[in-house]
Amino acid sequence: MPDYYETAAQVNEYLVFHYANIEQTLRWEFGPHQAFGFHTRLAECIDSSQLSEKSRALDLGCAVGRTSFELSRYCSEVLGIDFSHSFIDTANNILNSGEIPLVLTREGQLGDAVTNTLPDGVHPERVSFLQGDAEALPGSIGRFDVITFANVLDRLPHPRVALDKLAEISNPGAQVVVCSPFTWWDEFTSPEERLGGFKRNGEDVTSHDSIVSALEDNFTLEATYDLPFLIREHERKYHFSIAQTSKWIRLEN
Repeated sequence: MPDYYETAAQVNEYLVFHYANIEQTLRWEFGPHQAFGFHTRLAECIDSSQLSEKSRALDLGCAVGRTSFELSRYCSEVLGIDFSHSFIDTANNILNSGEIPLVLTREGQLGDAVTNTLPDGVHPERVSFLQGDAEALPGSIGRFDVITFANVLDRLPHPRVALDKLAEISNPGAQVVVCSPFTWWDEFTSPEERLGGFKRNGEDVTSHDSIVSALEDNFTLEATYDLPFLIREHERKYHFSIAQTSKWIRLEN
């Protein structure tokens, strides 16, 4: 499913996910309202009091960019990287215009076109976007003091390769937040490449177990969280997920 995130439907779905307000996203009084605002909550996992004035952030798997803009509240430079050309083109359009045109799909071809703006307090001048592969990042991007790696691992063909690269691109003391609902699909990740969800030698192996194994030599696990999020497909259908989230601190080695 290589073009799954290149379609206009997916771009719009992610624009709503990233930038629609709560009334636009979920107009019903009932429902998982606590799942709203995922990208803000993700950025708030970072302890901004530990950052210098010249801190650099990487939003790896940035999609259409909301977390990148949220990180600009704390960091002087933010780079968002995503594999999808359509996502990056859209994020750059938002960066250049400050406007987010989206459609709130109601049913079938029915929907309401609206134009939102970037939230108050973000700093677009600090943000840039780049199309790239989490498994093969260019050396030219340098190292970072903050990395968010959200909802990407279960969409990679070789997620361990991407995890192994985190040490190479993080400065000592860097804060790294890794999260995923671990929705493994054959179209993206073959069963033998998955981080978890299987038995090995009769024992359960979870994806979090494999993340710990991959990172513990170069990072200290500071905290774990459960971050819910809600993706609106249309007025009466939503995708509710809970991302298992871990925050890591880069060791001095």
